[in-house]
Order: sequence, then structure tokens, then C-alpha cells
Amino acid sequence: MAYNKKYADWSKKIWVDIYAPVEIFNENKIGETPVYKDNVENVIGRSIDLNLAFVLNNFKYQNYKVIFQINKISGLKAYTEVKEIMLYPSYIRRITRKGTSKIEDSFIVKTKDGYEVRIKPLVITRFKAHRSQKTEIRKTYRKYLEEKASSLKYYELIEKVINYDLQNEIKPTLNKIFPVSNVEIRRITKISKVNQKIPQTVENK
Repeated sequence: MAYNKKYADWSKKIWVDIYAPVEIFNENKIGETPVYKDNVENVIGRSIDLNLAFVLNNFKYQNYKVIFQINKISGLKAYTEVKEIMLYPSYIRRITRKGTSKIEDSFIVKTKDGYEVRIKPLVITRFKAHRSQKTEIRKTYRKYLEEKASSLKYYELIEKVINYDLQNEIKPTLNKIFPVSNVEIRRITKISKVNQKIPQTVENK
């Protein structure tokens, strides 16, 4: 039988379990990834993106996608951080209707525990808003998020976003400027890079 490197290489690989951060998702197992037995540390830096409803086993979170990045390995367990969360484009298209205004922004905030995070808020109005009204909504929402982020740790910020705590809190204030239908945070990205690599010993299953 001819030697087929594509399949023969699998005999040199093992599967590593991937776990969500304990700080926010209770260290739930979220997947597996193959890696060469002699280089298990190579999984560090790999990413996995999942529907948040799958991670939390709750259908109400279906509109968010979360990107995890492996930042630590211990034995055959890979631990992650939340690198990014985002609303699915299909959801944004669904809530954006004709005769409304779509107000977007993008800026960097610093959390209480020192992480720099890019936030991209989104507001959909009930009717067409004037430029001055859109500017005021954008400015008010930005100021609110900057103040909130500075008082929250990174994972506290993520938790409040996916549960719509921040969006619901600021909505009455924005409504006073101009009627709004949806107050969203369409994306949060952790800017700091994964650079943690520690020596590991591979354990046999």
C-alpha cells in the first residue's frame, strides 16, 4: 500500500480539549483540536468561534458570536480567553428597516483591570433622524460606555454586554434625544495580544 502522508500524520497527533474562561463561562468545554504529540504547545494562539447560544446552552444568546483564543495549555487541556464578541450581520440586517437611521461608532476604552478594548456600538432609530440628533446620540452613547468600561473588569464588561444590561440602561437617555428602537453593541475586540507560553508536559490519555 502506498504511503499517504496526509493520513499517516494522524498517528502522530492527539486531541486537546478546549475550555472557555472560568471568569465568565464557568470553564465549560467548548471543543477539541488536534495537535502533534511532540508540540502540544503549538495550540497556543489558535482560535475557535462559536454561537454564544451553544456556549451558554441558551437560545436567547443566538445573535452573538464569540471568538475564543487559546492562551494556556496544561496537559491535554487548552484554556482560552474571549478575544472578540460580535452580532451576526444577519441580525443587524433584520433590525435595520427602511425609514430609520443606523448610527454606528468605533472607539477604544480601557477596562478597570487594564485591558484596551475596541467597542463598536450601534443604534437604530424609529424614524429618520437629523444629523445633529445622530451626532448627539453617538456622543452620549460613547461617553456612557467609556465611563462604564473604566469601572468594570474585562469579563464584567463582556457579561453586561451579552445580557444587554448596558444597552437597556442607556436606552431611556437616548430616547430623550430621539426615539430609538434598538440599542446594540455590535462588536467588542480585545486589543492586547496573546503572548503567554509556558512549558508543558503531555499526559497520556
